[in-house]
Amino acid sequence: MGLEEAALYLHVPFCRSKCPYCDFYSLPLVPERDLLESFLKALKKEVLLRREELKGFRFVTFYVGGGTPSLLPLWFYRDFFGFLRETLAFSPEEATLEANPEGLTLEYLAGLREIFNRLSLGSQSLLNQGLRALGRRHRVREVKEAFRAAREAGFRNISLDFIFGWPGQSLPLLTRELEELRLLGPEHVSYYELTIEEGTPFHRVFERGELSLPPEEEVVRMHEMIDSFLEEAGYEHYEISNFARPGFRCRHNLFYWEARPYLGLGPGAASYLHGRRSKNAEDLRAYLQSLEAGRLPPREEEKLSPEKRFREAVILGLRLLEGIDLAAFKSRFGYEVREYYGPRLEKLRDLGLLELVGGRLRLTRKGRLLANVVFRELV
Repeated sequence: MGLEEAALYLHVPFCRSKCPYCDFYSLPLVPERDLLESFLKALKKEVLLRREELKGFRFVTFYVGGGTPSLLPLWFYRDFFGFLRETLAFSPEEATLEANPEGLTLEYLAGLREIFNRLSLGSQSLLNQGLRALGRRHRVREVKEAFRAAREAGFRNISLDFIFGWPGQSLPLLTRELEELRLLGPEHVSYYELTIEEGTPFHRVFERGELSLPPEEEVVRMHEMIDSFLEEAGYEHYEISNFARPGFRCRHNLFYWEARPYLGLGPGAASYLHGRRSKNAEDLRAYLQSLEAGRLPPREEEKLSPEKRFREAVILGLRLLEGIDLAAFKSRFGYEVREYYGPRLEKLRDLGLLELVGGRLRLTRKGRLLANVVFRELV
């Protein structure tokens, strides 16, 4: 029997500074060589301690997120990439690094291109007004310079990340941003609605009533404008927040949405292997100390029942615009989606949020705008 395909994620927990909306685990520091060497050693130890549970997998995608992975030097990635090749069945057909636009040099990008074949630039906006509103360090000029340098370095698969619904944003401003995006022409675009996460600076300002966000009906129109603009520009809208030129869907993220196995390395990283979900504690010190002592880091772990695996796969699969193949789900999980959800499914169909097309269950256009309503009903 052949090896099962899986995805591999590495979490880099370092940032120059924390963005006011971000709730991902990271520390506001630029790591010195000693800390990087300790981190690299710990990552290798985590792989070695988990090698037994990884034997049945071949890792076909590699994704480095954070934090700010582009803070780390090339020697770190060359070393770790080589280690993974020697230690695991690791032959990634897609290898992505997340990067912030500021400080990216052609020399650094050319070095990255020897290891990675996909770059995800955290642009967040193509208007300086938007970047200031989001508390970003860079400006539009740096996004454009980084994009051109990445092209010159040989990247032919570049994704740009954006946030919409930021304080002060309007439909005319969004139109200007989308026109700028069209001129750059990345292969992949992610557009996420700003969410106010508890514990962030934005949340504290929001609670005081001092964060002036666009009204909800305008945010809905922004969502619709993004969808129609990018589809007209030749992008496939393949997941609620993601768009790709034909052939450039993010293979790594498809592992999450299709409820397929993935390994997460580093503090705060999550894994889903053998029907078991785990998440390392968001604590760099505990991570380093545990692995230095030859133990896996503190982590939450849960063995999912077949029914829970099925329910989670339904929610994740509905994020994809193609939806879920009902026959394939019955074969894979042993549950018939329509029988399992019964009246709840009919209610969502009657509301015009879900539709059945050619043996697939999927969100309607209206359902995509109200996806959280659908997911709450099905959870």
